[in-house]
Formats: sequence, structure tokens, C-alpha cells
Amino acid sequence: MINDTWWQTETGWPISANLLDLKDFKTVFPTLPGSVTRPVPGYDVKVFDEANHPCPADTLGKVVIKMPLPPAFMLTLWGNDKAFIEKYLHDTPGYYTTGDAGMIDSKGYVHIMTRVDDVINTAGHRISTGRLEEVINDHEKVVESAVVGFNHEVRGECPLAFVILKGHDSCESLTQADKDQLYKEINGHVRSDVGAFARLEGVLFVNKLPKTRSGKILRGTIRKICNKEEYNFPATIDDATTLDTIKQLSGEFRTRCQELEAACAAKTAAAKLPSAKASP
Repeated sequence: MINDTWWQTETGWPISANLLDLKDFKTVFPTLPGSVTRPVPGYDVKVFDEANHPCPADTLGKVVIKMPLPPAFMLTLWGNDKAFIEKYLHDTPGYYTTGDAGMIDSKGYVHIMTRVDDVINTAGHRISTGRLEEVINDHEKVVESAVVGFNHEVRGECPLAFVILKGHDSCESLTQADKDQLYKEINGHVRSDVGAFARLEGVLFVNKLPKTRSGKILRGTIRKICNKEEYNFPATIDDATTLDTIKQLSGEFRTRCQELEAACAAKTAAAKLPSAKASP
């Protein structure tokens, strides 16, 4: 049996897990792939929307825990009670803000999908970038991917994917036709498995993704670079040159988007012009 759990450094022990032979649980819960089953005693877990209203079952939102918290939980941040309140308690009064995004299904099972910062709003839908990456990575030619929210001037926040392919020593060897075909295939997977609303705005191919030395993808940094926002240089980055690659590719992508929108605008304007009348 696979016993998946969800916990944080702040909590001291699991928030949600399948506890074996616990009197209050009667029997072990049936496992469900992708779920950490139900909250353990002491944790009242809820899922809220952006307005801090409870989300319906099977709806993605921010995961919170109702106060008071159990004994093992952290009491504060060392020497900084104000920062503790601002980070964990301010956004959801009466609840601890976990910083994770997920949902609770109709059976009461908890599903932790991603971090709140990795949820994007596109076409009126809240999408977990982790879910998109799962679908992209399922493509037979993909090794790994990272999806971030790209601020498009017309469409708003859109999914942009950085993808590493199998069997390619260098993505520079890909022709434009290769890239176009892969973009079509990968987007087909996303549209089929997630929905047409989750269409990827772009797929950019890289040899390496920016990661920490422990292997964590620096999605927050990638997102800020893509959106031309200020960011702090990650002290634990494994290969700093990967950030230069992200800057170059995202800059080129933004330029192509702007050129395409300008061309579309010019075409629309031309179509609205009255047709010239022939001279008598």
C-alpha cells in the first residue's frame, strides 16, 4: 500500500495521511492515486476561493486550516511575531494559510495540487501549472517541463511551457518545423486532457531548466523573468546560465507575440476602411 502524506515544516507532523490502526479512524481508508486521503485528528482543513469563501467539492482553491492549531504546530517565527502573522494568518482571518493549492473531493479526500503561486487564471478558469506539467510530461518525447503564467498583452495570464525533450543533446538541432509539430502535439494533449481553455500560449524548448542544487525547479524565478519583473538571484541555483536562456527565449517569444498582435490589428483596421469608389 502506498501511504501518501501531506505535511509542512511548520506543522511538525502530517496534516493529512492514512493512519494505520488508529482507534478514531476505525479502518484504513482506501487509497486514491493523487490524494493524501483525509486530515488527521487535530486539523480542520478547508479550501477557499480568492474571496475566502468555501469552495464546492472538487474545486481548486487555496488550502487553509482552521484555528486553533494542534500542539505540534509552530508557535511563531523566531523573534518576529509580526512576520508570522503577516505570512500565515493575515490573508485568511481565523485560518492558517498553507500556501498550497488543492481541492477536497466529494468523499472528503484531500488533493494537494501545487503551490498557490503556481495557480494561474486564464479564460476565467483557475489552472494548476502542476496539472499542465503532468499532461505535458506524459508526451512520449518529453523528459521534463515547467509551466508558468505569462502575462499576454491581449489574453491576460496564459500558460507558457518550457520543455526538455528526450534524445536531444541540444534543442538547437530542432528545425522550426520540428518545433511547430511538437507544439501542435503537446497542445493537443493539453486540450484533450485538461480542456481547450488551458491551451498553451507557447512551448519553448530548452536543454536544462533552472533548478536549485537539490533539484527543485525555480518556477517563481522563471515566471518573473518571463514577465519582466524584478527577482532575487537564487543563492542555491545549480546552473546560473539557465536563467540567461530563459531571458533570451522569453524575450524572443514576447517579441513574436507583439508582432503577431500588431499584424492582426493592422489587418482588422484595414478591413474596416471603406472601399475606394471608382472614378466616374
